[in-house]
Amino acid sequence: MRNLYLIMLCCVTLSGFGQETYYKRYGIKNFIDFLEDKVDDYDYNSLSDIEKSKVIFLSKEECLPFPKLTKEEKAIIQKKLDLVRNKLLSKVVFTDCSGNSIEINSKNVNNQAVIDLISAKVIRRAKIYDNEKTNTKKNTYDGGLLFKDDRLYVNFWPFIPPKKKGDKKKKDKNTQELLADATAKNKLNIDNESREELFYKLPDDHTATFHFTEYTITAITIPLKYRFQTDRDALDSSDPENITEISVESEEFSTSVNIALFGGWTWGKTKFTHRKKIGNRTNTKKNTIGLFLGSSAVELKSTNTDITLTQPQGDREGTFGTISFGLGYVKSWNKISIGLFTGIDKGVGRVSEAWIYDGKPWLGIGVGYDLFKL
Repeated sequence: MRNLYLIMLCCVTLSGFGQETYYKRYGIKNFIDFLEDKVDDYDYNSLSDIEKSKVIFLSKEECLPFPKLTKEEKAIIQKKLDLVRNKLLSKVVFTDCSGNSIEINSKNVNNQAVIDLISAKVIRRAKIYDNEKTNTKKNTYDGGLLFKDDRLYVNFWPFIPPKKKGDKKKKDKNTQELLADATAKNKLNIDNESREELFYKLPDDHTATFHFTEYTITAITIPLKYRFQTDRDALDSSDPENITEISVESEEFSTSVNIALFGGWTWGKTKFTHRKKIGNRTNTKKNTIGLFLGSSAVELKSTNTDITLTQPQGDREGTFGTISFGLGYVKSWNKISIGLFTGIDKGVGRVSEAWIYDGKPWLGIGVGYDLFKL
């Protein structure tokens, strides 16, 4: 039994130096709302210019030839062409979407066929939903996020879209047919651009908040444990000539080195703040609830064992190992974490039989820096 304990302690210790998170999913909508008007559905075409600057729709960057540019985008190119027409510049050089150079000079500045070859990279609103309307709906999809400069890039998770009203599955379809049918309907991942490089373009000094869930596995330590009151046998030596056995209540705050493997479900939110001049900032708050399994060492002493006339505490002194298991909750702010745990320590070996807290519940607190990495 002692060898089993040592093997377990070694395994937990070796696996306790790294922390992993799995299946981190942000809830992503078609837009970020900075209007703070408690409205969660907008028609893009009905928004004013000021409102469009505060309702940031999911976008994509694409290269378009001159004829497909908007009036405002064409005006930027026309200003450079006018410099050549007015002989302020001898030439200007543009590129097409393939990266080929297009030189505009006095000989071809009025040749529309040549001008139509000029291309520009522009930002367009991405339509990720399976409809032709411009409103956003209330759909929220799972995806990952990457913050770089003023762009918050989105990578959607593959998914099977929800059934439409009145769309019932036929009982005679097998699993492969159902999967093929769902894939055909999966406009988010196939027809509606979601596998392209999509992003939100954040204004300066604006904060976008996204909620997420994930699964977490990490190593923890619980340095402080409170063991509840329990009865133990003791000796009353107030009268040296008549020592008697009595029952007393004992409780204990223990501090010892213990390591455990903790795994559970995490939920929280991340705030992405774009700051043009002093750098972006990311803040994360999250909660984790889960189970832990670990081990610790306990030293027997007079306050945690029974002392009787036939079995004095001195005959039971020693140190033994325990297997710990229970529940835990951890609150994290970026790299600072506070955890509350409750569990049971089960002693290993014959010596542990004298320990009055064997198999009894306890409460523990853990405080750490970088306990859960972002």
